[in-house]
Amino acid sequence: MTVATFLIALAAAAGVSAQDRYEGAGATQEMDCAGGTATITGAGNTMTVTGACKALVIEGAGNRVRIDLARGATIDITGASNEVVWRTPDRGKPRVKVVGAGNRVAMAR
Repeated sequence: MTVATFLIALAAAAGVSAQDRYEGAGATQEMDCAGGTATITGAGNTMTVTGACKALVIEGAGNRVRIDLARGATIDITGASNEVVWRTPDRGKPRVKVVGAGNRVAMAR
C-alpha cells in the first residue's frame, strides 16, 4: 500500500469526507457538518446542510440554507437577505442571533 492510498483510507475511516465550511459565491451544493458547526461565508449560495449540526454560522448576503439541526442548536447570521429553513428532531427552536437586514429564519414545514 502506498502512502497516498493509506492516507485516503485513513481519511475515509475517520469520516473526514464531511464538509463543515463553505466559502464562495453562487454555488448550489450539499454539506454534511457531522454534528459540528456549519459555516457559510459568501453570497448567493443555495445550500442543503445535513448532519445534525450544533450550530450554523452565515456571514454574507443572499444565501439560502436548509439545515438539519441538533437539539439546542444555534443559528448566527451576519449579513443581509439570507434565508434559513431549519428542522430539529424534536421540533425545538434553535437560539437565533441575527445582525443585518432582510434575513429570514423559519422552521421547515
